[in-house]
Amino acid sequence: MSLFDQAVAAAAELIRIPSVQSEAAPGAPFGAENKRALDKALEIAEGLGFRTFSGDGYYGYAEIGDPDKPLFGILGHLDVVPVTEGWKYPPFSGTVAEGYLWGRGAEDDKAPMIAALFAAKALSDEGLIPSRRIRFIFGCNEESGWRCIEEYLKREECPEMGFSPDADFPVIYAEKSVSHIRLTIPMPQGVKRFAAGKRVNVVPDGAEMILEKDIWAAELTSLPEGITAVNGGFRATGKSAHGSTPDEGDNAALKLISFLCDGVPSLRPLKAFAATDGALLGLKTDDDVYGPLTMNAGVFDGDGKSLKISLDFRHPASVTTADIIDALLSRFGGEAEVTGSHPPLYVPKDHPLVTALREAYSSVTGEDASPIAVGGATYARAIPTAVAFGPVFPGEQSNIHQTDERVSLKAFALTTEIYKAALKKLCFG
Repeated sequence: MSLFDQAVAAAAELIRIPSVQSEAAPGAPFGAENKRALDKALEIAEGLGFRTFSGDGYYGYAEIGDPDKPLFGILGHLDVVPVTEGWKYPPFSGTVAEGYLWGRGAEDDKAPMIAALFAAKALSDEGLIPSRRIRFIFGCNEESGWRCIEEYLKREECPEMGFSPDADFPVIYAEKSVSHIRLTIPMPQGVKRFAAGKRVNVVPDGAEMILEKDIWAAELTSLPEGITAVNGGFRATGKSAHGSTPDEGDNAALKLISFLCDGVPSLRPLKAFAATDGALLGLKTDDDVYGPLTMNAGVFDGDGKSLKISLDFRHPASVTTADIIDALLSRFGGEAEVTGSHPPLYVPKDHPLVTALREAYSSVTGEDASPIAVGGATYARAIPTAVAFGPVFPGEQSNIHQTDERVSLKAFALTTEIYKAALKKLCFG
């Protein structure tokens, strides 16, 4: 079996483990399946000849190179977001079909970490000796709180430099600030229950609203596409997407609000969340470095007197979390709680790390592409000098956090070659 075929098989093995965060268990702070994914990743790395270590189920790492050399980190995660409906192939099957590897983690972030691991293996097999120690750091809680990487930094050596294979090519020099806010307001009059979404950083593809009896005032002649009637209310279906790119999805909760607000006037204020640039909240902002502010209304949870709305803001450094809270409270009242946040990342475009990664990308693809800024939040923020690097190519359809997440075998092979070129330039010089 070729090294590439081994890499595809290893990625498929990891995808078959449903590592969605669940209830903590002994030695498994993020759930038994997340720990199983960590064990499998370390087993794969050990089989390739890497030194491995497991940090009590929080994190693990695989390492190659002289222990006395400076440390270069490749930081990724093994946990995934929950699955949505309507997959062509089972989301945890690791199916290889139609020229693709299918399943949760194919792009975010299991297969990219495997690509980087096998890139280092290929260089080692060629007889090259690392000039830096390379450490692959596997987190198990990236999608739900970053406790894994926080625990790593408390206990372990921090890499001097590195990258995270958890975003886009050609290379990302800036990442927006992230603010996750839970807004609690009175339940809109006439609504008994409103439920949509599972994670704040995913565009909800399903929503249901149950109404008080006789509240519906609009004349109903037909239902729009994606809206169905249920006992006592309505249900909407949409399209999931990553919370940092809400316009790539179809938010089922907002679709339901838009449909119902004529008959249920108390819902009209919630239409402010339909403007994903924050314009209807007075937050619309653009920036020469970071780009525009984005907002995703990811979770609606109302049953009784109150409605909790979990919002994902990706914003330039010029906008603060306090600015966002002030805008929400001035518009809606109620209470606002910060449930998670990350500071922005910025590494100058002419920094040697950014330059080396861009040159590695160009040497393999033949494209002279410029560094970019994104709204995604990667582990690159966790260490002093790091950026995100791949795996989604310019112009390529991203399937991250979506139904039918997959990576083409051609893209997986190209990604591995790019990581090989980057590691050769940075760590085998």
